[in-house]
Amino acid sequence: MSAPAHAAFLHLCPAQSAPAGHASAKARGPDGKELRFVVTGAAALPGCRSLELGAAQVEALHLLGADAAPTATILLQGEARDGGFAVSEQTLVPEGGAGQPEKPAPMPLRTNLLGGMQVRSYGVEERVHALLDQGRLRVDCRAGTRPAGVLLTGPWFIPRLRAQLVATHSGKGQFAWQAADADRAARESALDMGRLPAAGAAGSTRLALPAALDRAAWRHFVLACPAGGGELLLDALTLEPQAAAAAPRSTWIWDRGAWLERGEELLDWAARERIGELFIVVALEEGRIKEPEALSAFVRRAGSKGIGIGAVEGDPHMVLPRERAATAARARAYAAYNAAAEPAARLSGIQFDIEPYLLPEHVLPAARLDAEYVATLAALREAAGGMPLEFVVPFWWGERQAVLDGLARHADAVSVMDYRTDPDQILAFAIPFLDWGAATGKRVRIALEAGPLPFETQRRYRRAPVGGAGDMLLFTVDGQQVAVLLRQPLAHPRATPYTLVDTRPIDGSATTFHKNKDALRALLPRLEADFGAWPGFAGIALHEWR
Repeated sequence: MSAPAHAAFLHLCPAQSAPAGHASAKARGPDGKELRFVVTGAAALPGCRSLELGAAQVEALHLLGADAAPTATILLQGEARDGGFAVSEQTLVPEGGAGQPEKPAPMPLRTNLLGGMQVRSYGVEERVHALLDQGRLRVDCRAGTRPAGVLLTGPWFIPRLRAQLVATHSGKGQFAWQAADADRAARESALDMGRLPAAGAAGSTRLALPAALDRAAWRHFVLACPAGGGELLLDALTLEPQAAAAAPRSTWIWDRGAWLERGEELLDWAARERIGELFIVVALEEGRIKEPEALSAFVRRAGSKGIGIGAVEGDPHMVLPRERAATAARARAYAAYNAAAEPAARLSGIQFDIEPYLLPEHVLPAARLDAEYVATLAALREAAGGMPLEFVVPFWWGERQAVLDGLARHADAVSVMDYRTDPDQILAFAIPFLDWGAATGKRVRIALEAGPLPFETQRRYRRAPVGGAGDMLLFTVDGQQVAVLLRQPLAHPRATPYTLVDTRPIDGSATTFHKNKDALRALLPRLEADFGAWPGFAGIALHEWR
């Protein structure tokens, strides 16, 4: 039986027997052996599982992962390369479940909250009239003997920062202000926050958030009417952060020669840039610091200028079990250096920038990532002893509870790669970790990107009707899920088809300040003022700042 002209075949082969020069994707079998998907014109290859695709013009292959749950919309980001499309990132867009409650957002800072709130009056005497319109609230209360007032709700939780509510108001009468979380709201009780003394002219009142309030479960504020009646015009209600002393800025220095050969120049630059800590690359040799005298001298000079020096290590493979012992040995080398050094020559700590999610699925399946990462944290904690340990993490790990729990047990600090340029996004992505730091007593550094990023394209694929043609075909072969990206739509009876619905360029402008560092300089004081309100905020780290 002969194959149709120009037919293409998808093969799953042992890696060593897969032919080169064709569209391919790496995989790993249940036994741990490396496999490779490859597309050729041959109907069969020795030792391979083969599947006829038909007259397919294949652009690229991409492994989704055996444990991935494909959704109706899949985003693939990458760059055109060598006539194909090299995928660097995939996003399985969550299904929009009807009827699911929307997750609360953090209560915004320095913004009139009334613009996003709803008001509801309460009281059996029905003696309250309230109107909330265009960010202003008017409350009129008649005299009465039973409790009455209004409830102000919003789609938020209150972050764990040091902050006060500031109410701008006028009117007459003494109105009580209270707050309720879910538990107290269920019991129709609330915590007192103070009084709004309305005496005609406009004024402002600062209201401290109660220590006993469960901020994550905040439900409403209560504005209680005086028994003798009154009227109140609330012009604005804002959550104002109360920042502590400014935390030092930090940056990474990836060029080892910068501190070894041009140390004074580097420290002078850091002082001008108000950098309080440098993370440097230190060479190790046979389980020891290679040049301990040079390192000691540099740390001393930096300390005389008020600049701390930490060592940075990092490679995605450090998360793998086979690399764990060698990785721990590196931590022991730094701990040994610090133990032998005088206080003025000691490193401030070790920072590990591992980023295990950069490993392909065939090297580390997504289902094992969290457990392997936490095991690596534990090994490094044991090896480092009492030396401070810091880990670089992406902002999207803010809801990975297993990882957060591991960091709480083994880390002293984290640096969160909050690589965005929109100030509102930066704050929104930072808050989960800042709150985590406040809850666990860990230091949290927020990192921003200032280096160049490659130009990429994001493709949006949407699931097509069963049996229809697709620009991407999703196959499951021996438990492996592989996407076949096509230059021309094609239908296949064994594949789930996806249609390419749009593409958009990713030029990095939403991620890096590389082309507008002046904008970052102008933004830093505002971010520091906001972040500084969280206990444990350890400063802003600037990547590729030099």
